[in-house]
Amino acid sequence: MRKLRFGVIGCGNVSNNYYLPYIARNHELVAVADVIAERARRSAELWGAERWYEGPDKLLKEPRVEAVVIATSHESHAELAIRAAEEGKHFVVQKPMALSLGEAEEVVRRVEKSGVTAIAEPSEAALSPVFRVLRGLLPELGRHCYSLWHTGHSGPTWSEAFFDDARGGGVLFDLAVYDVARLVTLFGEPSRVAAAGSVLLSERLVLKPEEVTAAIRRDTYGRGVYYFHDLKPSVPVKVTAFDNFAGILDYGGGLAVILANYVTFAQLLMPPIQIYFTEGAVSVHPYAPLIAVRTRGGERSLGREQIGEVKPYYHASIDHLAECVAKGERPLPSVEWGYRVTKVLLALSEAAKTGKAVSLA
Repeated sequence: MRKLRFGVIGCGNVSNNYYLPYIARNHELVAVADVIAERARRSAELWGAERWYEGPDKLLKEPRVEAVVIATSHESHAELAIRAAEEGKHFVVQKPMALSLGEAEEVVRRVEKSGVTAIAEPSEAALSPVFRVLRGLLPELGRHCYSLWHTGHSGPTWSEAFFDDARGGGVLFDLAVYDVARLVTLFGEPSRVAAAGSVLLSERLVLKPEEVTAAIRRDTYGRGVYYFHDLKPSVPVKVTAFDNFAGILDYGGGLAVILANYVTFAQLLMPPIQIYFTEGAVSVHPYAPLIAVRTRGGERSLGREQIGEVKPYYHASIDHLAECVAKGERPLPSVEWGYRVTKVLLALSEAAKTGKAVSLA
């Protein structure tokens, strides 16, 4: 596999947990950037980047950077993806790719014009062996009748942006996006959607920005995945985005139900994915990994031995980008695919806010 020279824009929790350590070990980490300069400096020191910058401008023009990872707050993803393409940089853009259809269209247009290789996250439905095996099972299972997709946790504490409808889009664009991406990959775009959303907790507590910055050090991220569980958030923020969401995707009779929330304070009591077909059913634990299959012929379980190694999708995206650049191939989770995911997300958002079903046909 060819190693790429990377720059990472956004030195927050996702970058320091996943992208930065993986790039440092397996590729070449040239530069990091963040609008908070101290975060960039600390991240560069922790992971051995050659240089760091305050803000993205100099990194995007850095000649040694071949590819960038965009892991900033949601509202800046599309703008930075467009700028990366304009500078001739290959890129991975974190989810959501955009917060409007116009932005998503412009990302696709600029990538096509520039000829760069670009990946839209979350890539797992396209790259994870769990979903590759699941796709292989579909012919024997028949027609999709009904499915339930559930993602939830107690909510992020490291940024107020997640709870701001204009900046982050709430739990729909942060967590439900995983299941929308899975559904678009497996079954395509639905013909219409309906949804409901609520703000269950109107006020949240988040960490002080300086606390998040100070946590970028070797005894936290340097020891493994870190989520601030040792820190008590104290800054109150008003919640303007849905923290509780339910959506229905209509696939011409087959119905998929997505549940996503920031209010699950205990472990889920159900498999995160259950799909029922005319000839069988499956339950899926994407990270175990485990696929339980039931058909008229009996039951079977597919585990690590049959599925193989499951990398965090962040890592898989980095390697897939490098492979596609080396071979001149289009990525599986392309920005065109990201546009389709964005289209469904925005339709769900409209349906939840208006109380009316939205057609995508």
